[in-house]
Amino acid sequence: MALGLLGARRRPGVEVVLELAGWAHRAAGADLVITGEGSFDEQSLGGKTPVGVAAAAARLGAPVVVLSGRRALAQQRWRAAGFADARALTDLEPDPATCIAHAGPLLERLASELGAEVAAELSAAGRWGTRPGAG
Repeated sequence: MALGLLGARRRPGVEVVLELAGWAHRAAGADLVITGEGSFDEQSLGGKTPVGVAAAAARLGAPVVVLSGRRALAQQRWRAAGFADARALTDLEPDPATCIAHAGPLLERLASELGAEVAAELSAAGRWGTRPGAG
């Protein structure tokens, strides 16, 4: 009804979310984009938010890492979808029940490990602390 009467148009949900989050401003100049998903699987590649984030980041030239509770995709599949890396809580703790019970601390550990690797890579490339406000 809104389409016909009000001149509304359909847009993918991720476009609306990125717009509301101020993506263009927040992601400008990003060295890395991190997104998340509960279960990173075939359904994720069917147009869910992480794929939209990866597409938006690709337009900026920034690599994208997805952090998830579990990853049920082969590396070839997630790389083809535009992700530089895909990490899951189950990489740290193989028991799903433990992952659910301790999701917060496991996610912090996963993100911390990723951050340390990214900082080392940027430092080695002479790019750590070179952005305004960095350091």
